[in-house]
Amino acid sequence: MSSDQGFPTAEEAAADDSGAYDYVGIVMSRSEEGDAVAAVMRRRPGVEVIAQPAFWDVRAKDRLVIEFDEVSEELGFEIDGYAIQHEMSTHYGRLVATDDALMLFSDPMEAMEHLM
Repeated sequence: MSSDQGFPTAEEAAADDSGAYDYVGIVMSRSEEGDAVAAVMRRRPGVEVIAQPAFWDVRAKDRLVIEFDEVSEELGFEIDGYAIQHEMSTHYGRLVATDDALMLFSDPMEAMEHLM
């Protein structure tokens, strides 16, 4: 049974015989920066934010874009990709960092478009 936000359970994802997993996401510490990222991403449609005692699991289907300006506004001070990556314990998906955002893609070809 899918979660209440339409995301597959771990068992459903494992049972998918296509071998494809099209969800991307980050795991961030529960910190001032992590809390701000979670708050911003929680407001986006199609993004699931799962609270754990010590970390946030933020995931979406196909792509996830974390814009630094939005997170900076939530925090009250400027934040960049380095600060966000410092608070991340891991990510899943192809990670692309620009001056304005961190982006994760399930499709490697889409990620390459932002690297060239």
